Amino acid sequence: MYVGGEFYADERWRLDEPAIDTSGSLFLNGGKACLTVIGDYLVSQGIREILLPSYLCPSILNALVPCGLSFAFYQVKPDLSIDLQDLARQAQGQRAVYFINYFGFNQPLEVQAALRSLQEKGKLVVEDNAQAAFHPQPFGDFAFNSLRKFCAHDGGYLTTKMDVSAILSKYSDLPNRRLPVIREYREKLADYLYQALDTYDELKALYARAEELYDSDRVVLGDPLEQAEIERLNWAGIRQARRENYTYLLEAIAGIKALRPIFPQLQADIMPLGLPVYVEGIERDWLQDELGEAGIGLTAHWAELAQDTRLNDNATAVEMANTMLTLVIDQRTGHKQMDTMVENLTAFCSG
Repeated sequence: MYVGGEFYADERWRLDEPAIDTSGSLFLNGGKACLTVIGDYLVSQGIREILLPSYLCPSILNALVPCGLSFAFYQVKPDLSIDLQDLARQAQGQRAVYFINYFGFNQPLEVQAALRSLQEKGKLVVEDNAQAAFHPQPFGDFAFNSLRKFCAHDGGYLTTKMDVSAILSKYSDLPNRRLPVIREYREKLADYLYQALDTYDELKALYARAEELYDSDRVVLGDPLEQAEIERLNWAGIRQARRENYTYLLEAIAGIKALRPIFPQLQADIMPLGLPVYVEGIERDWLQDELGEAGIGLTAHWAELAQDTRLNDNATAVEMANTMLTLVIDQRTGHKQMDTMVENLTAFCSG
């Protein structure tokens, strides 16, 4: 039975010494914490509006609203690249522009050039690598990631040349109420999956409580123990496992006409979050539910956009949100599990 979207600790990926250089970056509590610092900084510089992509997780808005920011949007195309003409129009008069490296994939070179051009004109560029883990070549004035969808630890790294020390000090005394809850969940999840200990309902309640606290609390500073564990993970091995799984699964689903991969080629060096596809000819929600009943839990990035009144006036974005599904390729997943997923996808998509 599928439970939540969190990882459990896996000693196979743990090394004895730190395996990644994070010098020059701030370790914060996660992606939301990074957004809080960025939003507060922008407002402190007199910036009251930020230009966002039309396709994004509503939680981004939820993190920036308390900072006092309002929003404008530029168009993202179904292939998850930026509409450059619309970006140029919407960026006029804006001082801050936000972009996403969706599923860990780089924006096309011409898009990167356009964003760098905006930087040269004095606009602050925020680079969202929450789906990219440790992106090889970030260039935003603010670049951040979030690791909880890549491993069993909370935290995110913010890279910037801006002085945000005063902002960090504002949040120094806030207790992290989520951390003990999610740690208990992760420990019990492993027991549940491998030893049939604990109960599904207990796990579901713990996960819901952890997510509730993540959404409600504005914890910014990262936990030192979480940081130490993150930096001792074999990130090179994790990246390689994900890349190999992506390539294997991409070939395995090639004959399923109802699934159209958004990224049919794997870019060099990146660490993919998952293998996103558009579901065509059948209802995505029906397929997702059927797979869930079969014990295969897949995420729809971002289904909630279609119901969010701040975002759902964009027909293209709503169509994307209603048809996209992310297939699992993470480091926990072996060929046998992917084969089972493909068998079920084939059966449901051809039925």
